[in-house]
Amino acid sequence: MEEFDEFENYLYFILGRSKNTVNSYINDLKDIRDMLESAGKSFDNFEDTDIQEIINKMKDLYDATSINRKLSALRTYLKFLSRQKGKTELLKKIKKIKNMKDSRKIPSVPDEQTVISKIEGIELNGFENIRDRLILELLYGSGLRVSELVNLKLSDITEKDIIKIEGKGKKERFVPISSEAKRIIPMYIEERRKLSPKTDHIIINRKGKKITRQGIWLILKKYGFYPHLLRHSFATHLIKRGMNIRNIQVMLGHSNLSTTEIYTKIAPDVLRETVMRSHPLSRMKPRIRKEPSST
Repeated sequence: MEEFDEFENYLYFILGRSKNTVNSYINDLKDIRDMLESAGKSFDNFEDTDIQEIINKMKDLYDATSINRKLSALRTYLKFLSRQKGKTELLKKIKKIKNMKDSRKIPSVPDEQTVISKIEGIELNGFENIRDRLILELLYGSGLRVSELVNLKLSDITEKDIIKIEGKGKKERFVPISSEAKRIIPMYIEERRKLSPKTDHIIINRKGKKITRQGIWLILKKYGFYPHLLRHSFATHLIKRGMNIRNIQVMLGHSNLSTTEIYTKIAPDVLRETVMRSHPLSRMKPRIRKEPSST
């Protein structure tokens, strides 16, 4: 039996959670487990300080909402172990960990030229370079989440230079790819074929297997990026160029416009200029008021 199978059944049949929620819980737990093990810690016997160290690392990868969701999944799992298995020690330790405050602030992002220079600085020779370049092109050029990128399949690329994305809650959306990504994809597919891939997922490792999210993080770190920085840069740079916020909402796959609106805090001057340039009232010539004639 897999490590989380019993917990999965507990979520379904005891707590009555939906399939999407259960999948999110399991994925979040696996992320925490993998990060603990990468740090030489045990998922079955950790200290509260170990979790705090993991949280500090996650700050470079996730926003506060995502980190708190992962902590919630961990707490639920440890409550399950306490109630169903009589294992209470880990639950006591996790109680010392507090949720992060969600300031709803977007981190500062590099300017367009800085991002483009780093991406274009990757030479298109050899499997790893071409793959890494494509990863950056898709994350920055199409605003994908890392989870969406690792699950992207060859069949998701349409003939019209559009990719089909399965986002949160299994919701599908279609986003365009950049002309540069379009140029690189055939090059990458050719290099990918040489590795006799064992999956139809687009992004693979040198063993021909589907790459993991942690694998993506390590690649991005090599170039001075992290996942959310590229996604933030994508949205911020589009807003600065005057793109309609609802179009950005669709591209990012946000269910609520309020989630996308936080990007408007970054460039209020740009938004004001866009309104002044685009709004009908801004195009009207000022009327000259006539002074009443004296009689």
